Amino acid sequence: MMDGETQENPTPPQEQPSEPASQNRAHVRERILRRFELWLDEILDSEQPPEGIAAEILEQLETETPLDASGEDRTGCDSYALWSAMTAMAEETRLQGRAFKQLHDGLSPMQDLVGSVGDMLHRYEASLDQQEQKANEMAQQTAWGEVLETLIDMRERLLRGAQSAQAWLERPRPRRASGVVTSLCEKILGRQDDVQTQQDEAVRSLVKGYHLCREVLDEALGRIGVRPIDCLGRPFDPLAMKAIDIGYDSDAPDGAVLEVYRQGYRRDETVYRPAEVKVARRRQEVQQDEQSSSGDREGQYES
Repeated sequence: MMDGETQENPTPPQEQPSEPASQNRAHVRERILRRFELWLDEILDSEQPPEGIAAEILEQLETETPLDASGEDRTGCDSYALWSAMTAMAEETRLQGRAFKQLHDGLSPMQDLVGSVGDMLHRYEASLDQQEQKANEMAQQTAWGEVLETLIDMRERLLRGAQSAQAWLERPRPRRASGVVTSLCEKILGRQDDVQTQQDEAVRSLVKGYHLCREVLDEALGRIGVRPIDCLGRPFDPLAMKAIDIGYDSDAPDGAVLEVYRQGYRRDETVYRPAEVKVARRRQEVQQDEQSSSGDREGQYES
């Protein structure tokens, strides 16, 4: 083309290049064009399709028939088919929306039912927790009751043993016998007074051991809030005592506790076991009570 332009528009002789320079320029131009063609072929051959596009779509784009000069597709797709497809899709969407609404209306009562069932389950779990807590408390009370009964039984046994040993120490002493046989036995076995003294010392040590063990048990019971009920000589308390015997021949005031048959105990502020006691009662009041009771019975018979 440059040669043609040069032929059509001749330049003055002074501006035309020399023959070797024009050949060199043509050679450079051919080299540049060849390199550009090689580079373009290399770029187009090594270009990869965009990521994320399915292979079927790329294949369809490659095999798609081009549009003709009028701009219409030669495969026969027209606006009527396109609008028909869009209308069918709109109808399908409307039907799906109606089905979703019906499903929502049908599941709304189930939501309330699920909420009520959840509340019922929560109440059931709460009741189970309460029952489990009560069962644990009852098991603990049962275990503590067995332990307390054992400790109280040991305390009463120690108390009875100390009372028996003390009664043995306070027994009347036998009169010392005299005679040849007695003198001979004292020489062989020792003096009787010395033997009795040794026995008394042994029993006193036993009584002291009983009292020490009872004090240890009282401290252990006191740490868990258990205290013996003081009854002897005090007025009868029906909440903490149980009268199983009545003493008429006594100078004690009426209603006073004369004797404790079985010790009672308190645990904190409640009565753990009532005491079984003997209560004083005056004879005159007993007779008056008998007369009043007999009068009441006669009145009932007359009526």
